[in-house]
Amino acid sequence: MDRAKLLKEMMERRKAAGAAAAGAAAASPETTQTSVSSGDGAERMGRVPGSQSSETPPTKGIGRGELLAKLRKKKEEEAAAAGVGGVSAVGDAPAATDQGSRHQRILSKLKAKKEASASEVPTAPNSGGGASCVSDGKSNEMEKLNKAFNEAKLEPAVAPPRSRGEKGTKFQASANYVRLKVKKEMGVFDHHVTFTPPVDGIKQRKSIIREIAPQIGEVRCFDGATLSLPHLLDFPMMEFKVNTGGVETVVKLKFVKKKMNTDAIHLYNKLFNRIFEELKLIEIKRKFYNPEARMMVPSQKLEIWPGYVNRVQETDGGLMLLCDTSSKVLRQETAYTLMQDVKKKKGANFQQSLEKALLGAVVMTEYNKASTYRIDDIDHKSSPKSTFKLYTGDEISYMEYYKKFYSITIKDPNQPMLIHRTKKKMVDGKEEERIISLVPELCRMTGMTDEMRSDFRVMKDVANATRITPDKRQQCLRKFLENVRDNKDCQAILSDWGLELDTEPVRLEARTLAPEKLQLGKGKEFQVNQKVDWGRETTSNHCLVPKNINKWHVVYTERNKSVVAGMIDLFKKQGPRMGIQVSQPTQTCLANDRTESYCSDIRSQVEKQTGLQLIVAVMPMEREDRYGAVKRLCNTDLPIPSQVVNAKTISNEKRVMSVVQKIILQVNCKLGGELWGSNIPIPQLMCVGVDVYHDKNQKKESVVAMVASMNSTMSAYASACGFQRPGQEIIDVMKVLLGKLVAKYKEANGVAPTKILLYRDGVGDGDIGSNVLHEVDCIESLLEQTNVQAKFSFIVVQKRINMRFFNLVGNRYTNPAPGSLLDHTIMKKGFLDFILVSQFASETVVCPTHYIIVKDNTGLSLDHIQRISYKLTHQYFNWSGTVKIPAPVQYAHKLAYQVGENTNTIPDPQLMNKLFFL
Repeated sequence: MDRAKLLKEMMERRKAAGAAAAGAAAASPETTQTSVSSGDGAERMGRVPGSQSSETPPTKGIGRGELLAKLRKKKEEEAAAAGVGGVSAVGDAPAATDQGSRHQRILSKLKAKKEASASEVPTAPNSGGGASCVSDGKSNEMEKLNKAFNEAKLEPAVAPPRSRGEKGTKFQASANYVRLKVKKEMGVFDHHVTFTPPVDGIKQRKSIIREIAPQIGEVRCFDGATLSLPHLLDFPMMEFKVNTGGVETVVKLKFVKKKMNTDAIHLYNKLFNRIFEELKLIEIKRKFYNPEARMMVPSQKLEIWPGYVNRVQETDGGLMLLCDTSSKVLRQETAYTLMQDVKKKKGANFQQSLEKALLGAVVMTEYNKASTYRIDDIDHKSSPKSTFKLYTGDEISYMEYYKKFYSITIKDPNQPMLIHRTKKKMVDGKEEERIISLVPELCRMTGMTDEMRSDFRVMKDVANATRITPDKRQQCLRKFLENVRDNKDCQAILSDWGLELDTEPVRLEARTLAPEKLQLGKGKEFQVNQKVDWGRETTSNHCLVPKNINKWHVVYTERNKSVVAGMIDLFKKQGPRMGIQVSQPTQTCLANDRTESYCSDIRSQVEKQTGLQLIVAVMPMEREDRYGAVKRLCNTDLPIPSQVVNAKTISNEKRVMSVVQKIILQVNCKLGGELWGSNIPIPQLMCVGVDVYHDKNQKKESVVAMVASMNSTMSAYASACGFQRPGQEIIDVMKVLLGKLVAKYKEANGVAPTKILLYRDGVGDGDIGSNVLHEVDCIESLLEQTNVQAKFSFIVVQKRINMRFFNLVGNRYTNPAPGSLLDHTIMKKGFLDFILVSQFASETVVCPTHYIIVKDNTGLSLDHIQRISYKLTHQYFNWSGTVKIPAPVQYAHKLAYQVGENTNTIPDPQLMNKLFFL
């Protein structure tokens, strides 16, 4: 072999070895020492070879044998340097011999380097027997891991202040939130866990993790793959050797991240669930109740359990616990006794009547920790004598099962079974339906029936037991905080994860908007009073846009003839006071109250009378089938505005005048009139309300309804609705319906809107994401396709919330005045949102409405959006006062309910410009 080539090869190898050693020396301090576990568990320490070896070029007169010897020696040094990553000895490459080929030497060297890079480099010893901290041998990945590990020790950056409104009168407030602090150097630290050899069963994995508790700490959360700890370990990567059943398992923990508060909320909520269990409260549908403090309502056969609803949230003010009071109404009857009552009343239609009474109802079984189930079906073919298979594979009847496991004897072996359907998510992501069969005799009814809700006495008794003042509500919150502080186990649950709960609810600053001014007919304007009620003003002044009732028809039965005559007289007397002239109607007195009789007369009158404006049907009692048939006929088939009146409501002489006044106002809206207006000086602004109705049994299609304002006073509206799959909340027909409303606005005003505020109801926290963004994309696509140069704001409206805030005067809590709002501290982090109180409450706690601005490119300030939202709560014409949500949303809810519950048909487009559904 040529000497020059040999020298060149030797120099190249020296340079490569020097670069490899320099890379190893540049690693972090944690990787500069090694700990190698031998087969018997002993640890050996070794220093990584340095890279500062001197290089002396060979002399010119060196012999061939001496040169080969030097090459062999250098080869061994390079192999040692390349093997610095191995936990176990890699083995030296075969020494070069005079007869060995150059090709074999290169292959051996490459193989040694490959094996070394695939192995792990032990770094520093850790006390605790078979534990050690390790490196993955890949400098780039290790650098990233060390960086993340060091960053986890730092305090999180402070978020920039959010946008806040400025208009209104400021006042000192408090809310039902409590600050939750996380101690320094604590939090939720995630580690990826691997087992060698692999361990498949999650129970076995958890058992192995328990064995290393002395090294990692007793407090942990492990789901089989990720281990969450309340503190950082000493090193980013650690190994533990566990001997279970004679088999040695290597457990490797690799630091992943420190969870942000948003990601740790699920764990924190689990901790508070444990706290409520320690306080002996029973969980029902994510709320916790105290059965020991139950309140009885013997006159109505009801009992009420007081309790709490709680949720840890990340807000603009940091981590907080929302805690509010709750009440669970239980009936002192079972599903079985309800079945017997239905059987006595209905007889032949037993199955149909039973389904109406039970389907969709929620029952509670007290034998298994007060679990609740929704009744989805009734299985008349099964009974407690029917059998099912246990998890062991044994077959047993329901009667034997309850006797064996709960010592309960079922009395009626022939009762039908109740069916509850639930879906369980499988490992592959698919959902599997599970059917749970329940014995009616053991199912206690919960909640109140529609009949109970319509009974004033029942509601009064329940309200007396559940109504709670703002002061008492906050006292309950303080009592809960006191119970947690005084309970050592509760304190241990919090302190183990570095959590500390404040002793008092949060205090903050809120604002109250100025009272609204409304416009009536003949230029009259008035300021709304403190109770936001203007019933007297609307019935003693002209409507903003009155519509005379010139040609109308009344149909009724013989027994209601006298009350109908009184109603017509009041129509003609009271109408002119509101600017509405009322003519004498044509009348039909029916011999019976059959649905066919009403529909036949209405159809014949519409065909016979040209220009008929209105149908008024007075019915002797409420019947949904008859009401639905008349509305379907008038809304879709004919079409014509209609008013259905319950004879009972106009039979009370003391109240009949106020009832007739409200009917006249409703009729004016249905004919296209306008009652009052709230001026919004923003040109070409269209406000849209959207809601979706779902059939409670999910058998019928869901109904999407949209209602949009057509003028600047928010007093004229157009509507559109459509169907989609049962139970589907995300709207597929958004483009079609909104396109119709934009076209109607252009038709009414001569120009298209330039700003659209869309208020979306029915969206929960879990749906604010891909579902809502899909609807936002639909709106953007519509505006682009129709070439409408409009900017829009998509605002989610949530009315069923647990957030509350109060006016704080000294140490006394009162309800905030209508128009009060809050847009900071307790608001959702990452969202632009606010809560607004629009109604007045004197005896109970007022509930605000939550507005979440998902997207906004209108250029309107937050003050503008808040003010418009409050103005719109004044524009619901079915009530002479403010409502909880903006009027377009309330109209959409009303329309969706009527179509989904009563008519099940799309209304005729001729009625689109009228509030025919009031």
